[in-house]
Amino acid sequence: MRVHTAVPLGRRYAAVAACLLAACSNVAEPARGALENTEAATTSILLTEGTNLAVAVSPVNGDKVIALQAALYLQKAGEKSTRALTDWDDDAWEPSFHPGGGHIVYGGYREGTFDLWKLNPYDGSKPVPLTRGAFDDREPQYSADGQRIIFSSDRSGSYDLWQLHSGEGDTPPAEPEQLTFLDTDAHSPTWHPDGNGFAYLVTDRGGSAIYWQRPDADAELLLQSRSRFSGLRFLPAGTALSLRTLDRDPAGNALSSLSLFDLATKTLTPLTPSGADVFPFGAQWQPDGSAVFTADGQIQRWSPDAPIQLEPFTVDIAIERPAYARKQRDYDSAAPRPVLGISYPTLSPDGGALAFTALGDLYLWDIERQKLSQITDDPAADQTPVWSRDGKRLSWISDKDDRYAIWTLDLAIGTIESIVFEKKFISFPAWSPCGSKLAFFTDVPANPLLHVVGQLSIYDLETGELSAVLAPMPPQPINWSADGRYLVTTRLKPYSQRFREGIYAIVAANVDTGEAHDIVPTPHRSITHATLAPRGDGSHQVAYSQNGVLNLQVLDGDMRPVGAPQVLVDALADMPSFSHSGEYLAYLAGDQLFRLHLLTGQQEEISPSMTWRRDVPDRRWVLRAGRVFDGTSESYAEDVDITINGHRIQSVGPIDTATALPVLDASDSTVIPGLFESHAHIGDHNHSEQQGRAWLAYGITSVRDPGSNPYLANERREAWASGRRIGPRTFITGHNIDGNRVYYAVAEGIASDAHLEKALQRSRALDVDFIKTYVRLSDRRQRRIVDFAHRMGVPVTSHELLPAAAYGVDYVEHFTGTSRRGFTTKISELGRSYQDVAAVLLETGMGIVPTMVVPGVVLTFTEQNDLYSTEQFNALYGEAAKKNYQDFMAFFGPGSGGYVDAYGELLSELVARGALVGTGTDSPFTPFGTGLHAELLLYQREGLKGYQILQAATLQSARIAGADRDLGSIEAGKLADMVIINGDPLADISEVTNIRGTVKNGRYYSLADLLYPSH
Repeated sequence: MRVHTAVPLGRRYAAVAACLLAACSNVAEPARGALENTEAATTSILLTEGTNLAVAVSPVNGDKVIALQAALYLQKAGEKSTRALTDWDDDAWEPSFHPGGGHIVYGGYREGTFDLWKLNPYDGSKPVPLTRGAFDDREPQYSADGQRIIFSSDRSGSYDLWQLHSGEGDTPPAEPEQLTFLDTDAHSPTWHPDGNGFAYLVTDRGGSAIYWQRPDADAELLLQSRSRFSGLRFLPAGTALSLRTLDRDPAGNALSSLSLFDLATKTLTPLTPSGADVFPFGAQWQPDGSAVFTADGQIQRWSPDAPIQLEPFTVDIAIERPAYARKQRDYDSAAPRPVLGISYPTLSPDGGALAFTALGDLYLWDIERQKLSQITDDPAADQTPVWSRDGKRLSWISDKDDRYAIWTLDLAIGTIESIVFEKKFISFPAWSPCGSKLAFFTDVPANPLLHVVGQLSIYDLETGELSAVLAPMPPQPINWSADGRYLVTTRLKPYSQRFREGIYAIVAANVDTGEAHDIVPTPHRSITHATLAPRGDGSHQVAYSQNGVLNLQVLDGDMRPVGAPQVLVDALADMPSFSHSGEYLAYLAGDQLFRLHLLTGQQEEISPSMTWRRDVPDRRWVLRAGRVFDGTSESYAEDVDITINGHRIQSVGPIDTATALPVLDASDSTVIPGLFESHAHIGDHNHSEQQGRAWLAYGITSVRDPGSNPYLANERREAWASGRRIGPRTFITGHNIDGNRVYYAVAEGIASDAHLEKALQRSRALDVDFIKTYVRLSDRRQRRIVDFAHRMGVPVTSHELLPAAAYGVDYVEHFTGTSRRGFTTKISELGRSYQDVAAVLLETGMGIVPTMVVPGVVLTFTEQNDLYSTEQFNALYGEAAKKNYQDFMAFFGPGSGGYVDAYGELLSELVARGALVGTGTDSPFTPFGTGLHAELLLYQREGLKGYQILQAATLQSARIAGADRDLGSIEAGKLADMVIINGDPLADISEVTNIRGTVKNGRYYSLADLLYPSH
């Protein structure tokens, strides 16, 4: 392919020459030495406690079925050992025995939603599905006669109660029958033992209520409370109900108990002692009046006239985790590399040109003339370009001069103008057809979570008025209808209020009336990107990515679907962009760009050839340190010269006063390895030049990003690695691979095996550093991802402990974290974990990033207030940002100290026993940079020593990133990433914020350089 010369656009705009991107040139081959059929190492783990385990007891013989870490186990009466009943793929929970004792019903996630399954625990038969489909069916309970199963389900648009006639033998049950018709979400149903209806719970943000629904009568409210209830069960006599209550003491600490509600006196009495950690499941009431329940990691029995007794169990699990060869990054070569970070390409109105962001700047690609023009040439973060309808103007978002603005280039005369808004961020601008208005997303006042929520707004250029449209939502690309009446974007459509997940649907908002409606071309399928174009007859067509392919839906003039959707491109297709006429459609497919001619169906690759070079300094110099913590030892080395050759450490040794090399004298300071932020979401729709400097100003030279738009993540990685912008190294994963239901816009809802393969194809093409799976992904598909990733030489991480560990998932994110189950298997609602969690982490070698600062962020405003008065915080964020975070994070409540202390027990055990523990924050739940130092202070608060904290933040986190060969310690041959500190961080970790300067990739940046670059 030939080299194309860029078109000059005036003195302010540089031009570049580039060559066309070779097809598949960046497809990552499996790592050298990756093993096709590696023998797995088998680990046997004996579990004697369970975090949020549940139990069902046979009414016939007292046998138990235990639900523990996603599997069911049979424990015969009088025995301690157990036998597995289900495999890992079943993800089985909430078992309930049939009154005859011959089988159980449970909720299982085997097929990607929660269905009801029936199983004989004695004859070795396989589970039989009782329900199937797109909805979640949970909490099954048999009636006293065994003929009916009551359960909660979101089939009706909220959680209502349904019943299923169980059928006999192999006879399939009839279709479920809806029992309640509520505007709120009902859960935890329980049959009255005499057939006198059923009771259930309704829970919202204000607390919980107990209702009793008798036959042919209105539901009776039995109790309304600010407490949160779960695990409702009628006692055998039908005169009382038991339940798990969750409350808070005056200090805000969580309290739980197994309680009894007397139907006659309407009184609620706790049965368990203060401090008990009762799990959120129903008690199993026995004929002798005792109740079997789970709490404090154990199965326990309450009796009216005796102390609570423990009923021990053992579960022996065998886990096979194949070894694999990790892909190693090339940090040394300065040879040209293909650009992968082409972000938000936008087709011109006539379809002949494409604007996009790459390497930190804005580019214009003339497709017909094969000419590439560089529009911007500065360190600012330029992003999300958009054309005016007549094609005469090109606008984009930029944070030039440390303020967000919309910049517009007049393509005919080369002049440029900006519109500045007093907003923290702006994203996805879109010109109205007449050119007098701009739509875009802005930040929501008092909400710092810019990656989660934004306000759709319209700016009138004539009046200067800025008006809001719709409720806040995750920012997504915006389209105007041809007549200017509608804005079209995508938004989350949850299945219920009880659980946050849903699908992303197209939404059309009338800008005059404010009314909006969702457009769902295919039920139960999430849409990731949408682009709109007129059809010439008053109708429109919307193209969108769904199920991994490119689809098209015709809409009438009122934005209502006409006919069935069609598949335009049965292949990976991301970020589609229409020409104004709708004649052409451009889209990304991993490392390639394509243009589709809709009338002929002709498709052509239009990838501009762009390359970048890694920044490799050509300088030798000496960093002279009074003290060095090298990341591997427990103490300092003193009076040390660190010789840096280019971007690597050449030697570490005693001070050489005779050296002829330039010396940076830090003989009165401490030098530590560059810090790692191992869990920060650094922007899936927006980023900033300031953010790169902020990381380094806090001594953070490496950031692991577990979820961003993969094209934008690559653009950021390449801009920082090339030195185009100042910033840390990044380790990226791209979209979180999720099940069909999602919550965050950065997640990709996988709807089929074919869709999964396309997502994995993208991961390979875009050369991700790891793959993160999210909470609604089925275990069968997670297994496939692990196999793919390990053959590619990269690790996999998730929120799950088991069965993830059994599939070879490498790491766990968060001590707590979201779960599809409504509870987690790592931490109870009191913040406690038990023997199963530590045993699995320690025996398998899985690493974990605790993110204790969520919810511990509340403590930072009382116990760590100095973090918000450092020079870094004042320069980068300021007092207003502190108040914003403080007010917003107050929802964690004053009891966060209790959670952090409970987390601290697990942290201390893991670190003391040699587990792989890193440091991360889930920023922007905390401010970028500041949050990591808050996390380190929490580690110190919970008793870790200074060297343990620094090792977690350096070498251990480098291991989690798969980069410990090059990073994480100060040793000869490693990359020169270091932090110079005025203080003694081994004695007091808070002194890590006293940063004098940061060395990243062999280049030294003083704190002033990073905070005040214009000076």
